[in-house]
Amino acid sequence: MKNRKAIIVGLSSLKLKKKEKKFLIKNKPWGVILFSRNIKDINQAKRLVEEIKECFNDNLYPILIDEEGGSVSRLKKIIDTSTFSAKYFTTFFSNYIKNRNCI
Repeated sequence: MKNRKAIIVGLSSLKLKKKEKKFLIKNKPWGVILFSRNIKDINQAKRLVEEIKECFNDNLYPILIDEEGGSVSRLKKIIDTSTFSAKYFTTFFSNYIKNRNCI
């Protein structure tokens, strides 16, 4: 993650627009965050993530989802997270990172 700026940016829609792609390549933000407006279904989300990663030729490029769990869910079009709390996701991903030796 060399030469990345200490910013996380969002996108305007379901697809990466030409202006957004140019912005990402030129400004090299630390990561991209996705919101409900960026997620239609699993296949579309996967294509969007792949397109973002291609901008940097980096399979590990940070792509985040503004997911809180419970009643606030950005993933509701893909999975029902209403039974999960924010703490559930924190624990789940903390364990995932530890198991991959990322920390």
